[in-house]
Amino acid sequence: MTKTGSEIIKAIEMAWRAIQRKHKDVPDVVAVTGAGFHGKSPKWAHFWPGRWTQDEEGKEGAPVNIVQQILTGKPELFVSGELLGLPGRRIMQTLLHEAAHGLNHARGEHGTNINGRHNKTFVKAANELGLIWPEGKAPHKSIGFSQVEIIDATAARYEKVIEKLEAARLAYLAEGRRFENGDPGAAGGDGGDGGEGGDGGSGTQKRGKGSRGGTRGGKRIYVTCICATADPFPITPGRLERAPILCGDCMAPFQPRDEDED
Repeated sequence: MTKTGSEIIKAIEMAWRAIQRKHKDVPDVVAVTGAGFHGKSPKWAHFWPGRWTQDEEGKEGAPVNIVQQILTGKPELFVSGELLGLPGRRIMQTLLHEAAHGLNHARGEHGTNINGRHNKTFVKAANELGLIWPEGKAPHKSIGFSQVEIIDATAARYEKVIEKLEAARLAYLAEGRRFENGDPGAAGGDGGDGGEGGDGGSGTQKRGKGSRGGTRGGKRIYVTCICATADPFPITPGRLERAPILCGDCMAPFQPRDEDED
């Protein structure tokens, strides 16, 4: 057995620690990798708050309710195997994008709306990390200000980290290179940016025509949170599966409503 997988994770963790040294508010994460282009919703990465449960000291195995998990659990940093096939600078851009979501989360800010549309609160955090929204570019109709870009000065600050990410490219999924280069046959993409990922679905996804990311007239289910005054709303099952959607009040993820409810 080789150590290829563990070395990839080490490289991602190394880069994340480098970001944290420069930006103290960026939270710790559990780094994982895998296929990001395996379905209809390709993504380069995601930041998922509260994804990993941590047992309290002296209470190993104790049950944890969902609100406690969201508030105290460790976020997940997912980096797709497709992203690992791109240049180190491009990988660093995505890691900084996810770190911006981390800043928003740590500060209790909402950098995206319920549909994953990135707003100017996200852009402000991205600017702190050395990413910019291209001047004169209009926000995407579905994902808003998601496609922030790394600038030369930021790349220079992380030059050694980028070199290490390049050197650590022991394995990757090739679909990312075709998708980044605009091959419409790669991962079902349309030649655009395949997205950075989560924070409540905060990534560039190939959307349908529905108001919540599904196809017009497609099947929808009602979802609800755990608030006492929860207001269920309809959404496509596929959108719910892509990434968690968190309630801004109780911070719990929306789940399908009990079919027996009125």
